[in-house]
Amino acid sequence: MAMRRLVILLLLLSMPTMLRAQVVDEAIEQWLVDDGDEAAAAEMNDQLAQWRDSPFNINDTAALADFPLLDPFQRKALCYYIALYGQLLSVKELLLVPGFDSAVVEQIAPYLIAQPVEPRGQFRPWQGRHSLVAGIGGTVEQAAGYANGRYEGDNMRALLCYNYRYRNQLSLHLAADKDAAEPWGKGNYYSYRLVLSNIGALEKLVVGRYNLQFGQGLTLWTGLRPFSILGMSTARYGAGVKAAGTFYEYDYQEGVAATVNVGSGVHLSGFASRVEGESLVGGNAELRRGNLVAGLTATYTSLDDSVVPNNYVYNVHSFRGDRLFNAGVHAAYQWRRVVLHGETAVDGQGHAAVVAGADVVASADNRLGISYRHFDTAYRNLHAQAYAIGSTQAEQGLALNAVIQLPFKVSGLLSVDLHSFPALRYGSYSPSSGAWLRAQLSRQCGHYVLTSVRYAYRQKERNLPYSDSTQYVGETTLRQQVQGDVRYTAGPWQLSARVVYADFESEHGVAQHGWAASAMLRYQAERLRFDLGGVWFDVDGYYARIYHSESTLQYAWTMPVLNGRGYRAHAVVRYAFAENIGVAARYSLLYMPDQEAIGTGDAQTEGPVRQMWHLQLRWKF
Repeated sequence: MAMRRLVILLLLLSMPTMLRAQVVDEAIEQWLVDDGDEAAAAEMNDQLAQWRDSPFNINDTAALADFPLLDPFQRKALCYYIALYGQLLSVKELLLVPGFDSAVVEQIAPYLIAQPVEPRGQFRPWQGRHSLVAGIGGTVEQAAGYANGRYEGDNMRALLCYNYRYRNQLSLHLAADKDAAEPWGKGNYYSYRLVLSNIGALEKLVVGRYNLQFGQGLTLWTGLRPFSILGMSTARYGAGVKAAGTFYEYDYQEGVAATVNVGSGVHLSGFASRVEGESLVGGNAELRRGNLVAGLTATYTSLDDSVVPNNYVYNVHSFRGDRLFNAGVHAAYQWRRVVLHGETAVDGQGHAAVVAGADVVASADNRLGISYRHFDTAYRNLHAQAYAIGSTQAEQGLALNAVIQLPFKVSGLLSVDLHSFPALRYGSYSPSSGAWLRAQLSRQCGHYVLTSVRYAYRQKERNLPYSDSTQYVGETTLRQQVQGDVRYTAGPWQLSARVVYADFESEHGVAQHGWAASAMLRYQAERLRFDLGGVWFDVDGYYARIYHSESTLQYAWTMPVLNGRGYRAHAVVRYAFAENIGVAARYSLLYMPDQEAIGTGDAQTEGPVRQMWHLQLRWKF
């Protein structure tokens, strides 16, 4: 059996497959672009960039919960495989593990490494590794805010990030960030965290900035919100206490949090946080035994100042006051190839919210997931981020997701969400409903060419724009988008091309249309990597906007929104002088020939051209 495994592994290593390191922006685009949530994408970029810089050891089964890109089936299958055959010799060996096909391995391979896991010995933190990232960048053209004095600082963005790591047991993180328009040393962003993990009964201890993610996110979930991955389950498997994103400036906690394994599968977590006039305390008790995970979470939030929202017609059920209690129970159970998951939560006034679902995995290429959510109109929670189209209040919905292997080696992805809002909400002053459908067909043509076609359909209701503010007039809107991709890889070279068409229609408004055609060339060798990309676009208006991903640098992620008519081009160069030190540079240009100025307000720059640049240094020692 061992010899057979070795022969198969040698064949896998010799195959000219597509398993090349993909840049972070491609992963984010596939997972997040349909939601268009730039804040969540920025944190995801930071996390993936850290894994690319310091890959996760896939053989460390005790720490798999810290790598959320695997679902419960894959984690369990991987642990069983390692127990049966021993530790993986290469990341490509994941292709031998049930639940991992070539598409899955291609997505996660850039963030993994397969190294022997040594038995826990003496705790020697002085043997850890250090890394330092320093960067600077800005725009060539000066925005209006600098000329009129509204911006106190210059147009430079500067960042510095230091990380220390010893195995998966100890890490220290320090970061500083100055945004453009900010003066040096005033109003800048600083963060720190010290993390201890897997030391005796102590599962995790974080001092500094952290996030809390339990259950399905209905009772407590801070940081990166659960988003909808095309074709994949909407189920969430919270990491519990985890370190916050490096430069994520929103919805983090700061203080101390810990998780302790008290034995018999029981894990207890407690936390205390203080951030900008808000205090949050609470805890979680979770049972992890066999195929069952069940937990109870309770939180108490107190604010220095009472929240008193303005009296608008859509926010009659919004939170008011300075105290809030929330509690909930969550559970997930795996039976053979089926996982059942759900959570029920209540606030201090007894208003409830429920989410429940089931996932069936027939094979790595065939999966089906379904989930239902019902959030009470008056349910209030300042730190709930369960899967939803709007928010965890006044919403009902049914989601269906599927991964299907079709004839002729075609892979299909499908996501459908039907939802309704029984109460008034921002942008719709009456009960409303909507539908969101996404589908993708892809095919690997030989070893070098990957093709795909994606379609998105989104219907929703809104207030009629520019109508009399004293009278509600509603209308139904429909947005559709079609996208085709081709990617060719040969040796160190990769060429990709894309065409996108978007269409927006409303009952009483003028239709908007848009299209974009883009291409990117990438070369990747041992020490040198460069990307050259460009896009030509023509979009009628904001509602037909198209999100476009570009290669980027760590902690400098951007996803431009294409609106109007013009061209974008970018170039990224990375060079490693040695294994432990490297530099990177990025330049981008936006040209809109019909515009005398780009942007609005203080951010406006004169002329039809806007240029941006970034430089970065990375050092490991």
